Order: sequence, then structure tokens, then C-alpha cells
Amino acid sequence: MSPAKTYSLLLTLGLLQPMLFAQAVPHEISIRNGVYSTAQAQQGKAIYQDQCSLCHGDELEGQGRNSPLAGAEFLNRWIGQSVADLFMKTIVMMPATDPGSMTQKDTAAVVAYILSENKFPPGKAELPTDPRFLEMIPIVKP
Repeated sequence: MSPAKTYSLLLTLGLLQPMLFAQAVPHEISIRNGVYSTAQAQQGKAIYQDQCSLCHGDELEGQGRNSPLAGAEFLNRWIGQSVADLFMKTIVMMPATDPGSMTQKDTAAVVAYILSENKFPPGKAELPTDPRFLEMIPIVKP
């Protein structure tokens, strides 16, 4: 049987359609489905305590004019934006004492910790450091 007839037969039988359709529909990435790992969030907690807690508080509650990084006020501010927006603000502007000094890996770990403290579930993979990927993850209510 020729390749064209084999392809036609598979298409007719419906065996090839699921494979073609699965490739055509992009997999939706959701913050609710776990975009960071538990281990990464734990690393982020240690970095947060060292680099961020002085201004944002030990419990991410914010202090003075420094905004909270957990809870309703934080979520209301960030819902509708992407994880890339949070990542980029953090990597460019934080810590306030030395803006831009955190590595991409450390920034992703801190963002993972912030997500964990806002009750977003962990997943199996670490939060990536590529802003183009993070742009595909909208921040929504947990």
C-alpha cells in the first residue's frame, strides 16, 4: 500500500485525527496547575528571607510603603498580569538595596515562593526563567 493510501486510511479510520488535533491545539498553562516545584519554593524562601524580608516583612505582609507579596492586596494588584510581569519587576527592581543584583534562577525561586504563599499549588517542574514562557501564565485567583 502506498504512503498516501495508508495516510488516507488512517485518517478515515480516525486514528490519525487525535494526533493531528492534539498538535494543533496548544496546551494551556495555568498557574492553578502547578508552575513551580516545592523544592524551588523552599529555595526561594531562603533567598526571600535574606534579600526581601527587610522591606516586605517576614510573612510577606509588606511594611510601610513596601507592598505585601501575599494575600488579597497582592492578588488584587497582580490579577490579570502575567507571571512574567512579576518576574521582570522583581529581577529589575529588587532588592531595593541593590536593584538588578539577583540572578534569574534566584528570581524564579523567589517568585515560586511568592506563588506558594499565595496558595497556588506546586507542580513537578521548576518555574522557568524565560520571560517569553512566563508571559503565557496569567495570574488569576487561586
